[in-house]
Amino acid sequence: MSAGFRVALFIGAYFAAMAVSGFMPLWFADRGLSAASIGQILGVASLLRVLAGPQWGSVADRIGKRRPVLLGAALTAMTLALLYVPLDGFVPLLLVAAGQGIAASAINPLIDSLALALARQGLMEYGPVRAVGSAAFMISTASAGWLMTAVGSWLVPWLLAVFYGCAALVTPLLPEAATPPSAPRAWAGLALFRIPAFRLAVCCTALIQGAHAAYYGFAALFWRSQGFSDATIGLLIAEGIVVEILLFARGRKLVERLGPGGLTACAAAASLLRWSATAFAPPLAVLALLQVLHAATFAMQHLSSMMVLSRAVPPERAATAQALHAACGYGAPGGLMMLLSGFLYARYGGLVFLAMALAGGSALLLVRPLRRAFHVARHSGE
Repeated sequence: MSAGFRVALFIGAYFAAMAVSGFMPLWFADRGLSAASIGQILGVASLLRVLAGPQWGSVADRIGKRRPVLLGAALTAMTLALLYVPLDGFVPLLLVAAGQGIAASAINPLIDSLALALARQGLMEYGPVRAVGSAAFMISTASAGWLMTAVGSWLVPWLLAVFYGCAALVTPLLPEAATPPSAPRAWAGLALFRIPAFRLAVCCTALIQGAHAAYYGFAALFWRSQGFSDATIGLLIAEGIVVEILLFARGRKLVERLGPGGLTACAAAASLLRWSATAFAPPLAVLALLQVLHAATFAMQHLSSMMVLSRAVPPERAATAQALHAACGYGAPGGLMMLLSGFLYARYGGLVFLAMALAGGSALLLVRPLRRAFHVARHSGE
């Protein structure tokens, strides 16, 4: 099996688990938890993911290997998923969710770091392999939703355990990238923010990806209030994932031509257009066109930051850089923007998307510094 195929197997299993985890609130509700309690459990788990992720990256860099950390994280997440089954009550479920959040926080940044390292060595292409994750997420979401309707939410933790277990089974097959162990240094991770390209990439990700908070949290509710059926809403969301997959799988030449600056410029401009138009409740035909922009607002910015992390960060700090980017670019800003979105949606409805347009569009101010910093980092590395 090629390196790309083995990494794709792991990514597919992990993203399937992430898709199923989206149904955990239904499982919690069927266990008798209130909406406030469910929010507290999910909030604590998200916060711990943000705090724990960089520590996992530091461990992987310290030993110079990602595979042992990935195996331990996947096995722990699988075991904790099974622990949900016999438990009841807020505190026990909170503890399990917190533990699973800590364990799972290692997986995404480390497998991304491994994929980028292998791509740098010419052993695989990052985009097509990452597209497998998006496809697995879409298929698993649809399949799990159908299963929930057929048999009930009791199946959710079992499915979660199965997919984390599949990731653990695949882990020994993963190739290891030739990465030297990093020397133990206090605050070594924070020192990465001294690299201008890395710092700017994290800021751009925080603004553009954070601007998706209203979409992930409230788009379905907003579209339902416009009279669209749940089936139509599902198709609109699926359309966004499909165009994302197409860019990941077939956009290599475009990505190389644009570079991080060009990709971020497209993502920020698309964010400004997409969320501004969404705020004013456009008709279905316009919404369908706007969903095509998901390839820019999400996938282009993701590929921009991956290019920076791959080429502007020392290889021995790659896992730490990925974990910090995940925590500071996705986790913390996403959580804060979700809180802000809830506040704004409750008061202003769909106009919350104007705030998202402002956040994502403001990344245009960072495009020129990002392009310059990446150019300097590339030439200094050479």
